[in-house]
Amino acid sequence: PERIDDIDRNKANSLNSDVRSEAHGSNKIMWESGYIYYIQAEGGSSLLYRRKINSEPEVVVGGERSIEGYDVSGGKVFFVSMNSYEPEELFVREEEGKERKLTYFNEEAKEKLKFVKPEHFEFKASDGERVEGWVLSQKKDGKLPTILYIHGGPKTSFGNSFVFEFQFLASNGYAVVYTNPRGSDGYTEEFADIRGKYGKRDYMDLMEALDFALSKFEFLDRKRLGVAGGSYGGFMTNWIVGHTDRFNAAVTDRSIANWLSMWGTSDIGPYFTEDQISADPWSNWAKLVQDSPLLYAKNVRTPVLIIHSLEDYRCYQAEAYQFFMALKHLGKKAELVLFPNENHDLSRVGKPKHRVERLNQYLRWFKTYLK
Repeated sequence: PERIDDIDRNKANSLNSDVRSEAHGSNKIMWESGYIYYIQAEGGSSLLYRRKINSEPEVVVGGERSIEGYDVSGGKVFFVSMNSYEPEELFVREEEGKERKLTYFNEEAKEKLKFVKPEHFEFKASDGERVEGWVLSQKKDGKLPTILYIHGGPKTSFGNSFVFEFQFLASNGYAVVYTNPRGSDGYTEEFADIRGKYGKRDYMDLMEALDFALSKFEFLDRKRLGVAGGSYGGFMTNWIVGHTDRFNAAVTDRSIANWLSMWGTSDIGPYFTEDQISADPWSNWAKLVQDSPLLYAKNVRTPVLIIHSLEDYRCYQAEAYQFFMALKHLGKKAELVLFPNENHDLSRVGKPKHRVERLNQYLRWFKTYLK
């Protein structure tokens, strides 16, 4: 049989966003009029391609954007798209290639809330690999307190998709640095593969990305640094505060603190832990301990806010309790905020009052320790 595609990119949209309205079928593959249509991850974008067997792929809808879903009918391509400063809208691509916007749901919000476009950067990591990142801010005179934000997954990505949380932080006077370190999707599978190496090359990429951004963007304040992230990003936040004291404040959300308890309590614990950490309690107990942020709690000097949902079965509440108890037992500055009747997706699909409160908790913590 003929191979349809041998390009080393994921055929799916794995970009992070907290404003998706519904699942639009962003990972579907469609056969229409002799073409195979598919969405492909491309660095910080997610684009629509098509190709015929034994022909080269062609971009149907490109640019710095995130294609959220599509359908093809009568030679026209209808698609939902967003970018880093505009939430979802519906578009059509006519047969002659002309693109037309069909909905204007977010015009009032864009005008009232003053969404801003991030500044892109890329650099060569210390091992020569190219790494992408972005800085989002509403620039003002002087230095801005700066938050390094880490995505979940780890095989997801940041980039040209809308994240309201970043716009919210920027509107409150912060600069947000976000990047796609090793482990991220949208690049090669080798780039994405950090199995058995959590806290190693990914940690180096994050620190090097922050250093590069601080050197490139003069308005970033290296003396007022925060770090935050959820899920894998929460794991990395826990790991970072146990391995450096350069940050003045940290918020860890729906995080992982202990791979032993993650193995036994998460709804994906046994197979995810064995696959990603390359160990289980019988094959390599010591590696699960050594790769756990809990082991390094004694090193923490950064004030840490821990946020968790009580119905999070992906990263169970035991992860938050353990890290909080360790930090308090060791005399560290830490607070624990728990959300009832919420799950792992609180920041994306939680109850509006809880989503507002969660953002206010972030703001409270960073105002206390960064401003």
